[in-house]
Amino acid sequence: MRIPHHSRSHRAIDFLPPFVRLGCLCLVLCAGIPADVHGSLVQEKRVELTITEGTSIAAALSPDGRTVAFDLLGAIWTVPLEGGTATRVTDDLGDTRQPAWSPDGRRIAFQSYRDGNWHVWTVGVGGGQLRQLTHGPFDDREPDWSHDGTRIAFSSDRAGSYDVWALEIGTGALRRITSATGNEFAPAWSPDNREVAYVSEQQSSRGIWVAVEGGSTRLVASVAGLAAGPSWSPEGTVLVYNLVEGGRSRLVVTDPAREASSARPQPSALSVTAPDEDVFPFRVSWLSDTEFLYTADGKLKRRSLESPRSTVVEFQATVSFVRSAYTRRRRDFDSGDPRPVRGVVAPTVNPAGDDIAFVALGDVWVMSGGRPVRLSDDEFVEMDPAWSPDGSHLVFGSDRAGTMDLWLRDMRTGEERQLTRLPGTETAPAWSPDGARVAFIAGRGEVHAVDVRSGEVTKLHEPLFNPGRPSWSADGRRLALSVLRPYSSRFREGRNEILIMSLGGEADRLVNPLPHRSIGSRGIDGPVWSPDGRQMAFVTEGVLWTVPVDSTGEPIGAATVVANELAGSPSWTGNSRSLVYQATDRLKRVSLDDGNIEEIALNLTWRPRQPSGELIVHAGRVFAGDSETLDRNMDIIVEGNRIREIVPHRRELHGGRVIDATSNTVMPGLIEMHTHQSPAAGEVLGRIWLAYGITTVREPASDAYGALERREAIGAGVRTGPREFFTGGTFDGSRVYYAGTPAMNAGTQVELELERAKMLGYDMIKTYVRLPDNLQERVIAFAHENGMPVSSHELYPAVALGADGVEHIRGTSRRGYSPKVSYLNRTYDDVIQLLAHSGMTITPTIGIMGGFFVLAAKDPSMVNDPRFETLFPATVVERTRTRAEAVRSSLSVRESRLKPFGETVRRVVSAGGRVIAGTDSPIIPQGLSLHTELQHFVDAGLTPFEALQTATSVAAEALGVGDELGSLEPGMLADMVVVEGDPLRDIRDARRVKLVIKNGEVYTLDDLLQRPIP
Repeated sequence: MRIPHHSRSHRAIDFLPPFVRLGCLCLVLCAGIPADVHGSLVQEKRVELTITEGTSIAAALSPDGRTVAFDLLGAIWTVPLEGGTATRVTDDLGDTRQPAWSPDGRRIAFQSYRDGNWHVWTVGVGGGQLRQLTHGPFDDREPDWSHDGTRIAFSSDRAGSYDVWALEIGTGALRRITSATGNEFAPAWSPDNREVAYVSEQQSSRGIWVAVEGGSTRLVASVAGLAAGPSWSPEGTVLVYNLVEGGRSRLVVTDPAREASSARPQPSALSVTAPDEDVFPFRVSWLSDTEFLYTADGKLKRRSLESPRSTVVEFQATVSFVRSAYTRRRRDFDSGDPRPVRGVVAPTVNPAGDDIAFVALGDVWVMSGGRPVRLSDDEFVEMDPAWSPDGSHLVFGSDRAGTMDLWLRDMRTGEERQLTRLPGTETAPAWSPDGARVAFIAGRGEVHAVDVRSGEVTKLHEPLFNPGRPSWSADGRRLALSVLRPYSSRFREGRNEILIMSLGGEADRLVNPLPHRSIGSRGIDGPVWSPDGRQMAFVTEGVLWTVPVDSTGEPIGAATVVANELAGSPSWTGNSRSLVYQATDRLKRVSLDDGNIEEIALNLTWRPRQPSGELIVHAGRVFAGDSETLDRNMDIIVEGNRIREIVPHRRELHGGRVIDATSNTVMPGLIEMHTHQSPAAGEVLGRIWLAYGITTVREPASDAYGALERREAIGAGVRTGPREFFTGGTFDGSRVYYAGTPAMNAGTQVELELERAKMLGYDMIKTYVRLPDNLQERVIAFAHENGMPVSSHELYPAVALGADGVEHIRGTSRRGYSPKVSYLNRTYDDVIQLLAHSGMTITPTIGIMGGFFVLAAKDPSMVNDPRFETLFPATVVERTRTRAEAVRSSLSVRESRLKPFGETVRRVVSAGGRVIAGTDSPIIPQGLSLHTELQHFVDAGLTPFEALQTATSVAAEALGVGDELGSLEPGMLADMVVVEGDPLRDIRDARRVKLVIKNGEVYTLDDLLQRPIP
């Protein structure tokens, strides 16, 4: 693994007098090396690669049998059947997949994501005449050209589930071929064009089906695993399809004329590929009635039904791109000067007045008479304030009793009492119009209401997936909230719609005043019912809308934009004639009578807490981070929040506070590079991070205001926790999945979100799976212009467009399969080369792919640790132990399936690539999960030194702070961990934390195990 670029002399410049420092900078500039005192430079790099293997590639043979079209890196390429140099047919920005030839051999059909949805396109064989054949807000996939050239069959979610459709080439008319309730996809025309074979996911009869011209259907192969890509032989005598089950991916042959039993899966004896082959899940192409072309093991292959041997069709595809230089924006870690508060969360206006309640700096505040007043003042997390209809009370969430509960404050007396006591979390409170009840979201998405007087809790709705904050109708008979509505059950993404939930026994209703656009982000951005019940307010496409509704919540007029700027947290005034909302970094009020918008000044600042004085750590062993050699018997001298010196131990240096670590190893604070935090976890989350030696976290998706509140509250010393590097919601496309993700239908909203990223000072931007490549290109350009790195789930063309990182070896993909890893978890030459030679980072997250529980099963001490037992909720502890115990019986199988992930990590590092450690917690427990990730890296073949670098120096470089964090050197920030043992010999010793120093402040393990006193 590459050693970080910084050195001890690099940081030493900060300790020189200003005029000498300027002279050094001039020398750098005169030498022709770009530099900026405000940021580190990411160097320009030209990359040219010849790819000989592809991950999850699909191929099709031309009608004359001479040319293979295949998809690689999101483009269509052609290569002679005998192999050779591949020719690119489409460009980088279309994400073109799954080619199919026209019968005359002049055009190639494929699915493309060019316009932000999957549609069927065609292109001339020479690369010209690009043409889009299907359109609209739906996804159209897996095209197959009929043998007479008149139609293209494809799968589409146009009718609420995936079905097979046919497009008439001449007229553009669409005809639905299948209509079962289960998803039906991957169509293939029979040789006589009278039948279409396809995959069906009908629960009672999953398998390969055939639809006959005229409407009848029959099951021809029942399967227990995942089926894909059926294909007819030229004479129509057999069907071959892909089947993934039992840790194998193979091709299976069946008789299309037979009528199969749904109760009897296809026998494994009919497999026609080798047991160890990694067959990709796409249609084969036929050279004869017995020989076919398919893709497996990263290659194009030929095989006969009559022979167990395959022949590889070798290809060489050359790609080149430039990784442009840009200067990273820097953080100020040293100043104690006042800074404006930007982490203002959930502002809400008093319906009985003009006061505005909000959360900032760890507490609830009220803006009253133009002056912010702090209502709470403790180390606990407060969230989601909501006014009673008469303004006399405020309800809010707080973890002061151990978990996130609702608390009630009498605004006249200041008295507070606990309102809910459920075992999980209670968030997102909303008052009924009569002030008698408060609705809220409990646990994993259940809707409840609590009687304010008695405290009696009533369950109103079964769990919903990450619903938004509820809002009451004026008559108190209904609740409205934003929920996810997927387009099909085949893929998880969809749009957010308004769920109207009746409290009188009527059925739920979904309404959407803007079809195919998302209403709110399932957070605190609507829908919000007006007090008079005649309107709803919500945020769509980043701006504030209202729509007139009847008493049941049904829209009765057109939705209109009332504030054409980036908006959030809409809150009605009591007269229903104006709205208060969050406009990026300020609060505003808009009048619905005349459209006038006024700013509400929020004059609130905070100061970073900076330690002073001298601290000496007498270390028996020091792992500095940039060498595999331990320094022994050293004194680390800290001045304020930075390391002043690291010198051989001298007793005379031991003035002031001394930490005795003579029997321990001192190493840099660990950096968790992929986690997601929620205020509902409470203040204990900050202590969890530090207790596991993690002094810095990066959140590649979060509520921007919540993340800023965490950064500012921890930075001000209100709460204990790590350094925060954050971004806001992911930049995604028109369909979304997770709550808090803006659904971006057009480039205009992307521009609004980019401006928010700039104004709020994001540390990075994360693009997500449904953002089309042309908008990805725009996001990367803007981010780099403003000193921010970009990461995503995408590898190519993201890497060619300049993206800095990619998250997960296996992660969500808009394609339904991953271009980074196969179903058997194997990665091929294209992925390895791109990662190794580009400088792009990858965060593997092996733990969330089963790795965490494999290690927990092998080493029960992980979950019997006092930190885990004390700091995590009892339900998490029990659930984790139970699942680990269940895994123990199948360890060998699970380890074999994990092994390819580790092999990818080893190959990337061996080739010079940059791996960084992250876990995607809280899917798996925070803190502990990072140590299991490091263990997986070592198990894969990395040395403990290389593994530690993924969470120290290399991670710090990826954050753009390699000269501030990630190693122990003079001038670096004083973030370090004291551990028992030697983690360079046994990586497990890295989790044996005794003491943590973050920003020069000391936290013993005993300190971190203690809850604050309410």
